[in-house]
Parts: sequence; C-alpha cells; structure tokens
Amino acid sequence: MILAGDWAPGNKQLDMAHNAPVVLANLEGPVLSRAQSVTETPKAGPSQFSCELPNGTEQFVFSLANNHIMDYGVLGLEATLKLLDKRGFKACGAGKDVCEARQPLIIEDKGVKVGIIACCEAQFGIARYMQPGVAEFGPWVYRAIDDLKQTTDAVIVSIHAAVEDSPWPSPYIQELYRSYIDAGAKIVHGHHAHVPQGYEEYGDGLIFYGMGNFAVDPDRWRDYDNGLWSLCGEIDFTARPLRWRLLTFEIRHKSGSDTIAIDESTEEERNSHQRYLEMCNRPLADPDLFAGLWQEVVIRAYHHYGAKYMRFVPPSEGRRARIRKGLSMLKQVLLNRTPVASHPNRYDYLLWHNMIACESHRQMLATALGVLCGEIEDMRTQETTALADEMMPWSRDWQKDKT
Repeated sequence: MILAGDWAPGNKQLDMAHNAPVVLANLEGPVLSRAQSVTETPKAGPSQFSCELPNGTEQFVFSLANNHIMDYGVLGLEATLKLLDKRGFKACGAGKDVCEARQPLIIEDKGVKVGIIACCEAQFGIARYMQPGVAEFGPWVYRAIDDLKQTTDAVIVSIHAAVEDSPWPSPYIQELYRSYIDAGAKIVHGHHAHVPQGYEEYGDGLIFYGMGNFAVDPDRWRDYDNGLWSLCGEIDFTARPLRWRLLTFEIRHKSGSDTIAIDESTEEERNSHQRYLEMCNRPLADPDLFAGLWQEVVIRAYHHYGAKYMRFVPPSEGRRARIRKGLSMLKQVLLNRTPVASHPNRYDYLLWHNMIACESHRQMLATALGVLCGEIEDMRTQETTALADEMMPWSRDWQKDKT
C-alpha cells in the first residue's frame, strides 16, 4: 500500500507513472462532471471540486473526511460516491449521517486485512444526527480502533488536521496522533497542511503528520513553496515488524497541454526534499525546539491572516494596515458594491465559525494571543526564527505591517 496526500486536480487531466496495488489518499473536494449542475454550499474560503479520478491500475481508497468534500452539498457528495463506486474505488469518512460518516472501511492488501478510520477537524460539512457530512474526530476514534483490532491485522487512522502551509504540526496534534498509536493503530495518515510536515516512528507504529499535495492543479499552487511535491509511504503490511520506505512525488504540468503528471522525484529533487524533511522531523524529538517553532508558526499566522479574519485590529497592527483597510472600504462604497457593514454579516459568522470550530485554527489564535499577552512563556529563539524564516517564506514579511 502507498499512503499519499491530497487529491484535488481540478479540471486537469492526469498521467500517473507509478502503479501500486493499493493507494490511500485524501479526496479534497467532490468529483463532478464538467456538465453537472450543483450549487456551492455557503462557507468561508474557496469551494473546490475535481473532474478527474485516477486513471491507472491502482486500487484507490479515499478518505472523504475533510473541509471540502461537502462544498457542493449533499448532491455533490452523492455524485462523488456514485462515481467512486462506478470506478471500483472505495471511500470512508462521509455519509448520510454521523453514524455512516464514522463507519470504518476494511480492505485487503496482499492478503492482509487493513482497517481504515477517516476523520477530520471541525470546519464545514460536519455530519450530525440526521445531517449528512464528514466525520469529526473525537473519543469515538479510540473505540473504533479497539473494535478494528479484533477483526483486522492493522489499523490506519487517516486524519485531516493542520495549520495550512505549516511544516510542523502542533504539540497537541503530535500528542493526539501518538495516542492513536498507543491505542493500537499501526499508522496515522495525516493531511491538510498542503505542504509535507514530516514523519516519525513511534512505539510500534508510524506517523505521517502531513503528506502534502499528491495531485493538485499546479496553476493554483505554483506560487506556494513546497506545494507541488508530496511525500508518500510505501507500506509492507505482510512484514513483522512493519516495513516501509519513503517516496516523494512531483506534480508536473505537461507543456502545451491541460495534463499534469505525477512522477517520482529525481535524485536531485529527493536530496532537496530530504533536507526539508530533516528540518521537519528534527523538532519532533526535541520538545523545547518544537514548542518554540509552534509559537513561530502561530504568531506569524496570526499576524498574516488570523487577526484580520477575526477583525482584531490592535494598535500594533500599524498605520499601513489601517490605511489599507480604510482605502479598501472606501473603494467598495465608491464602486457601489457593498455597504460598509457596522455589524457582522453572514460571511463574518461563517469565517469566525471556521476559525473557532477548527481545533488547529483555535489553537493558533489561543497560543498566539497567549504568547503575545505573556500568559504563555515565549519559547522562540534565534534558532526557531531562522528555521521558520527558511521553511515558511510566506511569513517573513508579516512584520512590515507593524511599522
């Protein structure tokens, strides 16, 4: 089995060179035909769908538990499930209600029974009693792991959770994922950051914190560092103890066509990725460094977008930011597009829900504010600053708005 990352090629056609008996990936959004007419669900942030499924000989298994699979509502989910079934692909993590969304999947890989649990952080499209949607993680995951241990040879927890574009998970996520291994899972298959986040062997299991983008539209990601390659884990479940090897894949836009290729990395690319992954992995075993880097991530994310999304405009944001905001509001009035709202509108509420319901977003806000107000000890150092500058180039200029 190969564990892969996010699948969201949009309207691009695909050419995959690598074949494997089974591939587990995250289906980031519904799969709809170009002629299909469905309506977007109101949400904060972009809605997305793809028109293509894998065209190789692999048996794909998809986790549907993420913040995009319900972007086109129940009709989008139903159309996706029908298409997956037609192609012979299996999926779990979403359904007509919370019970169906939480239903694990059991597959066979080279004669080994593997149980898969798919879940995600709360954002949009969470399944509830008599409400279709995706499976939010919670205490039920431990019960599902325990049940699957009785009937399968190995358990995978596939989970969609992260601060986007961060090379490192949060300490909370590390503790959570390790607890799944402690409970009996063999592998935690993490995704959502859209950049690789590293991996570690822990106890008797293996944790991939973030696989990165496996198949996405390069036109949407070419300006994002590390957004057009992913790590994958090739797992041999027949071996005792578990054997595995690391692979990295590139997303290449074929010149003069609307096709993208998913290829294994060249030796030069692998060497570059290995250095990146070493910087992802080293802090996972160093609690002080890890805590400082998480604070670097969240404070930069807070200044980059968190404060703006929450409508926090503290004096420290600076004159430039206040001028830009004023000019933007004036432009809307002059163009007669939307009135300047003195009270929250529906989009504000959707955005705030997204920031507070999602555990990673909530922890980003809470940790950043805790450090800035002095409630949480500041663990940042010159080393964490240098690492964050190198690994998160999008965050380097956040200090400009403070002048």
